[in-house]
Amino acid sequence: MKRFVRCTFFATLFLLPFTTSLFAFDWGVTSYSRLGYEFGGDEDNQWQKREKLSLWMEEFWSGEDNSRYSFLFNGYYLYSDEESSDDVDYLFESDLLVFKMKRPQLFGGNEVLDLSVGRFPFSDSTSLVLSHIADGFSAGLDLSRYIVKTGMGYTGLRLKPVSSVNMSTADISDDDDDDIHFAPKRLFEMASVSFPSYLPRQNLTVEGLFQQDLRSDDEDKLNSIHATAKADGAIVGNLYYTLSATGAWNTSDDLDDVMVLADLNYYAQQLLHSRISAGMMYTGEDFFTVSEPTLGLIYSPDEADLFRLDIAYSIRPWQDLFSPALKNLQFLAAGRFYLVPSDDYSYTGTELEGGLTIRPTSDFGMSLTGGLWVPDEGDTRALLRVECSLGL
Repeated sequence: MKRFVRCTFFATLFLLPFTTSLFAFDWGVTSYSRLGYEFGGDEDNQWQKREKLSLWMEEFWSGEDNSRYSFLFNGYYLYSDEESSDDVDYLFESDLLVFKMKRPQLFGGNEVLDLSVGRFPFSDSTSLVLSHIADGFSAGLDLSRYIVKTGMGYTGLRLKPVSSVNMSTADISDDDDDDIHFAPKRLFEMASVSFPSYLPRQNLTVEGLFQQDLRSDDEDKLNSIHATAKADGAIVGNLYYTLSATGAWNTSDDLDDVMVLADLNYYAQQLLHSRISAGMMYTGEDFFTVSEPTLGLIYSPDEADLFRLDIAYSIRPWQDLFSPALKNLQFLAAGRFYLVPSDDYSYTGTELEGGLTIRPTSDFGMSLTGGLWVPDEGDTRALLRVECSLGL
């Protein structure tokens, strides 16, 4: 019966576009390569290699009342050797298999319904608590004055090497077990209400994220709730801000803590399309996330008990030129400073980053990144990384 339902579903997706007024199909192959070298101090120098070959397909069609539908797929072969010679991954996986629908005037007014069903990226409003590919659905209803969104995802069908969900000691233990091939069995639900332009050039979002541990063993289970309030908008002219506060509750162990984020961004188009940004991140000792965020280039600490200050500057000096090779050339410089709040804000270290990216065509891009980690105690480490993507 399940096989019949699956066959019927995919047959419907294939035949439905031919009954509509507009239909388009596209496909391609994308190659991504990353090579890095980390060195310095008494630690072993490490080569970091990552190769990804993807096959993607996109199918679009339209219906009545300007409704738009799409079916997207991306499957890839991944080779990864990023930790050491003993940790090499070869795998086939799909990170995108989704049906999307956008239907305006659902109730005869100006509302717009957005629906996604399948496997696709999920993210909370901060992109730090949750940023992960999962299987589920997402639905949003745009009512002009406010936007309501809801969604549900399951992480247990993703292969373990490409999952960043390690919330509990049981998850970490499973991650080290070669007999376990899939990511932790966790279900999450999301709900948010956004008020775009509730004041001129000001936006407000309130969001809830609920997560349940579905492992069969009751020991070491971790169920959680995250609640976020986020405001963003313009301060004056081209100066923008983002401010958010997130509360995290470990309902299994009766623990809770907070995260506060603040960012300023200034866009100076007249100064060779420059962008200047500064940010702050604070997390308490018991704060935790659903997926593990990347908080640095070389040094990426745990998300708990952290105070980070960061500044960045980017420039596109030739964006106004006709030449595509120079138009998309960007230079970036950044600095991050880490402290420990529970230890009287003791200084941990500074990370410096610089790089350039270039995309001469829509199918080809390259980047060169260099970083330096200077800790308060310990050895200085450096990283050089080259990335390249090519569409065929």
